[in-house]
Amino acid sequence: MLAGSSVLVTGCSRGLGLEMVRQLVARGAGRVVATCRAPQEAEELGRLAEASGGQVYVTRLDVTEHESFQEFGERVRGICGGEGLQVLVNNAGVAPKSTRINMVTADQMTETFLTNVVGPLLLTKALLPLLGQGAQTSDVGSVVVNLSSILGSIAENTQQGGLYPYRASKAGLNAVTKSLSLDLASLGVGALAVHPGWVQTAMGGQNAPLTPQESVAGVLGVVDSYTRGQSGAFLDHTGATLPW
Repeated sequence: MLAGSSVLVTGCSRGLGLEMVRQLVARGAGRVVATCRAPQEAEELGRLAEASGGQVYVTRLDVTEHESFQEFGERVRGICGGEGLQVLVNNAGVAPKSTRINMVTADQMTETFLTNVVGPLLLTKALLPLLGQGAQTSDVGSVVVNLSSILGSIAENTQQGGLYPYRASKAGLNAVTKSLSLDLASLGVGALAVHPGWVQTAMGGQNAPLTPQESVAGVLGVVDSYTRGQSGAFLDHTGATLPW
């Protein structure tokens, strides 16, 4: 569903977000709205947008500044026009370094939830008119893709424990995704939670087995082959179903 579609990706200054923009251009997405907190500092993203010939639009967004989402939605409407938005990828996220019960703080929990859970939910809410509009121009409707993690799986948390802010926030994002899939179905808007794998990024570290290129190719493959019947699923970058 990506070819010719309007796609918005958050957190594009580096890592998976930047690679996603690069691969979306290669896949022939119609418009790619790439957001980051400081566009003037995102030099590689800027070069990518310049070389795209108008296919990539870089715009500022901080997913913790929830009061700015309505105005941001109007900017996106100006970019997408009457075709609306077919794909929203909530990629921006944080992962505090604390791991164990004796290290976690209230601020870490709160700030992580604001970025990883509240941000994606309220951004989806603000962009819902555009997603509903986009659903009318696609055979499978439009879809919200929330970048989750296997670390948010309660069923899989059997040995390591810890990682309280990140685990809890990704479990929360999974719950949000499931509710969105039910609440937005009548509008033709679906929702997926997708684990990109353990990736060699600033968050994942250099010991991770996947490169950003491999991970993003998998994630976009999952999105490209999306069907309405998959809405509400928790999948990995290969398309395999993960346990909640």
